[in-house]
Amino acid sequence: MNDNILSFKETEYIGRAGVAYHRGDLEQAKKDTRTMLVLYRLRAREAVTDYVRDTDELRSLKRALKKAEQAGITFPMGEKRVKTLEEKVKLQRQRLVGYGESIVVTLDYWQSIGATLADLCNLCNRDYAQVLKEIKPERVDREFSSLIFVYNLDYKDPRNRGWIDFDVDAPFTHAVKEFFLDRMINTPEGRAASHRAMEECFPGIMEGALMEVTDADGVRRLIDKDGVEVAALDGEG
Repeated sequence: MNDNILSFKETEYIGRAGVAYHRGDLEQAKKDTRTMLVLYRLRAREAVTDYVRDTDELRSLKRALKKAEQAGITFPMGEKRVKTLEEKVKLQRQRLVGYGESIVVTLDYWQSIGATLADLCNLCNRDYAQVLKEIKPERVDREFSSLIFVYNLDYKDPRNRGWIDFDVDAPFTHAVKEFFLDRMINTPEGRAASHRAMEECFPGIMEGALMEVTDADGVRRLIDKDGVEVAALDGEG
């Protein structure tokens, strides 16, 4: 869908949902809020596609430059391209975090006006009975955003409980997790709770997926196994 049309539709349904709520028509408010979530899903899917494209190119280029360096060959233009791609990847991730925030807020608002877990499963194209088997009984009534974060609800493989790869089509899951990860790393309260939260929800995954390094300026950074920066752990002035 055209970007301008998407923007128009998002604004339209935000207004429609608000009007329906203030009129006391919660059923219509729920329908319009669900449509908002469908639109945000389109946005998140597009953002993930762009992020994967740029990240794959960056990783491939870094590997090629490393091999060339080992052979005593330098490519200044290649290094320049790396810097350009690193900035693009950073912006793509920020874009996904932004959509994640919109999805989190809208999911939990939808729930607050009466949407049920069955409604959420329908939105995510999941079987309600199967989802009930996956979710711990004490967590069934948790916020929708929390359920997406922990259980990857728009990813149909019931065996998966971890951090799924970006090549999996699960835009709600990717956007919500990027939003929460951003808050864990970039807010004081998030940093204080991040290790405890990740160990509870995803034991062992963060240690296997990310590595902490300190650069020449003393800034601690999280990088993945291919050397691509995920986030700075310390603020950069």
